[in-house]
Amino acid sequence: MGIFKHLQNEVHEREKREGITLADLLELDPPLRRLMNRVTRYGELTIPQAAELMEDTPENVTEMLNMLAQKGYLLREKGPEGWVYRVHLARKRGTTLPPGLWSALGAQTQTPPAETEEEPELDNGELAEP
Repeated sequence: MGIFKHLQNEVHEREKREGITLADLLELDPPLRRLMNRVTRYGELTIPQAAELMEDTPENVTEMLNMLAQKGYLLREKGPEGWVYRVHLARKRGTTLPPGLWSALGAQTQTPPAETEEEPELDNGELAEP
């Protein structure tokens, strides 16, 4: 039973730290959204780099970065020059299509065969002039 509980806790932890989606990004306050855009653009940022890009104090930027990391939107790793932050993008969830969707679309897109006028041919395979 212990391994089941361990796996259940791991699944719960992964769901909690799912990452950021586009909808989450749009819901952020403008300064946090700007910071997320900068981290995404540069791949990874340290606190001094982020403070310089945001034109803000390292204390304010540290607070914003830690808040985004706590929500699971950023991954934080200890680097040689201090903490390094990277964007943690959410995995795209698979979707299932309703059963009959393709047949319904196929029925709507079928067009009746076009009526074609055949052009008369000469005996040698060339088309006759009108």
